[in-house]
Amino acid sequence: MSFSYLQRPQHLYRHLKHLYLGIKNQISGVISVELALIMFPFLFILFAILETGFIILGQMMVENATATASRSVRTGIVQESTDPLSQFTETLCDNVFNLVQCDELIIDVRSFTTFPDVGSLPPVPEDNTDINFDTGNPGQVVLVRVGYDWDYVTPFLQELTDPGTGTYVASAVFLVEPFQGAIE
Repeated sequence: MSFSYLQRPQHLYRHLKHLYLGIKNQISGVISVELALIMFPFLFILFAILETGFIILGQMMVENATATASRSVRTGIVQESTDPLSQFTETLCDNVFNLVQCDELIIDVRSFTTFPDVGSLPPVPEDNTDINFDTGNPGQVVLVRVGYDWDYVTPFLQELTDPGTGTYVASAVFLVEPFQGAIE
């Protein structure tokens, strides 16, 4: 085989031009078939990546909102309000920025005299029909758990990530500080 076109640029140009015109004039539909074969897996992976990012963003928002609302329990702001549950819920909802529907958040607040054994804790409730909201007194340990169910859009993604459940839980454990209303 001769590589004369490497030694003379005009031969290389003619060879590349011939290849380009041969590909350009081909109308057999191979590219369309290849695109059809690749499009479904590509779109599935693209939507799975986007939804996974959105789930992580939602988790971070709920974590941040739980930390902020828990601080108001720790410092006694919630305990001193006329309606502690509404105060806590309002603080929580103000910090999720409508990314997660506030009425879908599951709230569970429990107080203990000492730090509880994790294995003895009951699971997070499935809904808010019977809210456990015990904010405790100064010096008590309080566990705040906020959960939400994520509805997946991408097919098969829930089975791949977390089979059987889509409930995500944000938690905070702390000692309640002595606050003004409890000191007097």
